[in-house]
Amino acid sequence: MPLHDASYKHWEGVHLGLWHRRFAIAENGLTSCLQNRSIKHLVVICWVTALLASAILFMAGQLLVADSLIVQWVGNLSLELQAFAGMLTKWLEDHPEISVRTTQNVLFYYYSIALMPMSIFSLGMAMPLLLTRDLASNSIIIYSSKAVNLFDYLVGKFCTACGLVFLSWLGPLCATWFFGNLLSPDWRFFWHSRAALAHVMVYGLASMLVLGMLSLGISATSSKEKSTSFYWFLWWILGAVLTPIATKTQPWLRHLSFSFNLDQLAMAVFRVGDDIKVAQDNIPILGDMLRQVSARTIANMSSPEIGNSVLALALMIGAAAWIVAKRVKPE
Repeated sequence: MPLHDASYKHWEGVHLGLWHRRFAIAENGLTSCLQNRSIKHLVVICWVTALLASAILFMAGQLLVADSLIVQWVGNLSLELQAFAGMLTKWLEDHPEISVRTTQNVLFYYYSIALMPMSIFSLGMAMPLLLTRDLASNSIIIYSSKAVNLFDYLVGKFCTACGLVFLSWLGPLCATWFFGNLLSPDWRFFWHSRAALAHVMVYGLASMLVLGMLSLGISATSSKEKSTSFYWFLWWILGAVLTPIATKTQPWLRHLSFSFNLDQLAMAVFRVGDDIKVAQDNIPILGDMLRQVSARTIANMSSPEIGNSVLALALMIGAAAWIVAKRVKPE
């Protein structure tokens, strides 16, 4: 009789699904990101801005309450601002199905554009935690020896990047929409502002896909932690510097900046130029207040370069996928 029983036994434990191991990789990566104090503080700042944005939506809703503090405070403003607030209030009262949709769509467009750099910056700080450290320590070999194939590993890392984008950008946007309308004087605001939420989700999910793939590609370019973060920030900053210069020289060079392409995508999704035109038609004084905004700027908002931007983003995603395929593979 053998000293050890080597016979196989039927597994009686709980069988976990395919996505459980992918989720385990994503959860571990996101936990590692939040253990970085700088990333954690940046995420907290993003959610603080969500509170401020919710307060702005709350104040806009209080314009419908005749004896609210906001209405009383407006009475102490200049005559021009009083006239603007009065017309805005009347517009909100007479046509809430149009005014709420238009107002929130414009606000969420500018809020999403303003919050996007925070998410890009957080990805830059988390760059070594995606693929760089695993390449440096040859962890791919260890992962391949377990019940995790290469595709599961990459999906988990991609979800890590998307999770960080959600925590620092899409999550605060959705929370602002919910709590801003929850505190409104009329809960029909939820229905009237559904288009703004749909635009946030479409633009947010598309941006998560783009930023997730690009971050994996940059993270796979080197096994040195400082190098990948440097490459990410260099690409981002050079794109911001190149965009205004290329506008007057070679406009196609602007599409080398992923942030410019994402901005064009936002304009195409939110169509904020049309909403500004609707607001100007219903609040004539708004046209005088926006005289400093050039007609060319409004025209660019109404007709973004979406075709070239989508093509450029697709090429960037393809290049990132090629880099990952070449660099991340078991030996």
